[in-house]
Amino acid sequence: MSTNRLFVLFVCCAVIFTDMVGYSIIAPSIPLFAKLFGASDAVISYAFAAYPVAFLLTIIPFGFVVDRIGKNHLVIGIGMFSLAAACLVLILSESILTFSLARAFQGIGSAASWVAAQPLAAQQIDTSKKKGLEIGSITVAMGLGMILGPLIGSIGGLRTPFVINLFLALGIGFLSLLSLRGEHLKEKVVNYNYLAIIKRANIVIACLVIMFLYASIGMMEVLFPLYMDSLGYVKSSIGILFFVLSLFLVIGQPFTGHWMNRVGPHLPVFIGFFSIAPALSLMVLCTSFAGWIPVFILFGVALGMLISASMLLIALNSKPGEQGAAYGIWNFSFSAGYLVGPALGGTLSDMFRIWAPSVGVRAPFFFFSVLILICLAFFRLVMARTGQPSTNI
Repeated sequence: MSTNRLFVLFVCCAVIFTDMVGYSIIAPSIPLFAKLFGASDAVISYAFAAYPVAFLLTIIPFGFVVDRIGKNHLVIGIGMFSLAAACLVLILSESILTFSLARAFQGIGSAASWVAAQPLAAQQIDTSKKKGLEIGSITVAMGLGMILGPLIGSIGGLRTPFVINLFLALGIGFLSLLSLRGEHLKEKVVNYNYLAIIKRANIVIACLVIMFLYASIGMMEVLFPLYMDSLGYVKSSIGILFFVLSLFLVIGQPFTGHWMNRVGPHLPVFIGFFSIAPALSLMVLCTSFAGWIPVFILFGVALGMLISASMLLIALNSKPGEQGAAYGIWNFSFSAGYLVGPALGGTLSDMFRIWAPSVGVRAPFFFFSVLILICLAFFRLVMARTGQPSTNI
C-alpha cells in the first residue's frame, strides 16, 4: 500500500471513527434524557428513531452526489459538521423535540460520512491481495469509535460528553476538507441501474444482514440502558458494558479478517447470527453485571464479524464506478433496520408493561432473538437457490 493510499484510508477511517463516537456516546445518557423529558419507553424510542429517518432520507441523494460529482471531501465535511451541530443541539436540549432534532442531525451526518468515506476507503484496497483483512480496518475504526463513545458518554454530567464530541467532529471535518480535496472515486457513473445491483444475490444478503442486525441493535441500544436503569445500575455501568462490546468487536477483527480470507464472507454471516440471537435473550435473562460481561463479549465479536462480512460482500459484488450506489443501498438497509428496531422495540415494551408486567422491557429482546433465527433460515434459502458457494478471496 502506498503512502498516499495509506493516508487516505487513515483519514476515511478517522471519519468513520468520529461518526461512531457520536453514534455511541448517547447510550449511557438515554435514561437521564428519558427522566429529563418524562418520556416513556415508546416515546424515547420514537425520538431516538429520528436518526434513521434522517439517514434514510439522505443516504441515496448523498450516494448520487458521490458517484455523479465525486466530491467526497465536501460530502464528508457536511457529515462531520452535521455531527457537530447535533452535539450543540444536545448540549442545549430541554425537550423531546430538540432531542429528536439532534438525532436527525446525527442521522444526516452519518449518512454523509459513510456514503462518502466508505467507498473511498474500499477503493484503497481494490488492488490488495488481503481484502478481507484490510477492509477490516473500516470495522476497526468503527469499533474504536464505539469503544471511546460510551466511555466519553460516561464522563461528567449530562452535557459534558457532547461538548467533547463537538470539538472532535469539527477537527476531523476540517482535516477531511483540507486533506481529501484531490481524492475521488476513480470512475464516475452518470447512469447506473439500482435494480441491477440489488438483483445480485450477494448484495441482497449483505443488505438484509445489515438491516436485521441493526434493527436488533437499535432496539437494544435504547431498551437495554432502560432495563439496567430499572435494576438500579448507574450511567457509568451502562457505559462500561457498551465499552466491552466495542472492545471485543475490535479485538475480533484481525481473526475475522484472516478467516474471511480463507473461507469467504458467507460462513461468518451464519456464525455471527447464530451468536447474536441467543446473546439478545441472555441480555435480559441476566441481572448481574458479571453475567452481562460474557454476553457483551459474544455480542461484540459477532457484531464485528457480521459488519465486515456484509461489507466484503458489497465490495466483491459491486463493479468499479457503482460502489457509491452499492454502499448507499447497504447504508439505506442499515437505516431501515435502525428505524424499525427502536420503534418496534419501544412499542412492544410499552404493550407488555400493560399486558404482562413481569415480561415488560424483556419482550422485545426475545422477539428479536426469534426474528434473527428466522432471517438466518431465509438467508440459507436464498443462497441455496442461487447455487453459489462461499466466495474465496
